[in-house]
Amino acid sequence: MLPRDERRFKAADLDGDQTATREEFTAFLHPEEFEHMKEIVVLETLEDIDKNGDGFVDQDEYIADMFSHEENGPEPDWVLSEREQFSEFRDLNKDGKLDKDEIRHWILPQDYDHAQAEARHLVYESDKNKDDKLTKEEILENWNMFVGSQATNYGEDLTKNHDEL
Repeated sequence: MLPRDERRFKAADLDGDQTATREEFTAFLHPEEFEHMKEIVVLETLEDIDKNGDGFVDQDEYIADMFSHEENGPEPDWVLSEREQFSEFRDLNKDGKLDKDEIRHWILPQDYDHAQAEARHLVYESDKNKDDKLTKEEILENWNMFVGSQATNYGEDLTKNHDEL
């Protein structure tokens, strides 16, 4: 891990003084949030998933990152769905593997708002009467989703008083 962390630190250390400012340290910890760090995110993802070392992520490596196949056992439906996702949407040039550009498109999509997606997910899963509004009761009935959500700062924000509730 040390060479990897050193590489990431050098990329985050914009002024090259080998000392991290608050901004540089934040870039080191959360590289996906900084434009100058995005190539590091892509490279680290490739290194983590590319088990055969060919510089690409094939479909089996992509699936193995999410699912450990039991011997002779059938794949769950969600794995089959992920295989389709790989073929239809991830493998843009249809060569059976993901290159760095395709990995970047997958893990750092340009038009994806993570907070908005998480909020939509919480409402979709908790809004029992499907009126696109959450009542206090609906939130309490699904408290575990909210406590486990980054959108609520893992539950910490739920302990604060809110006028809207």
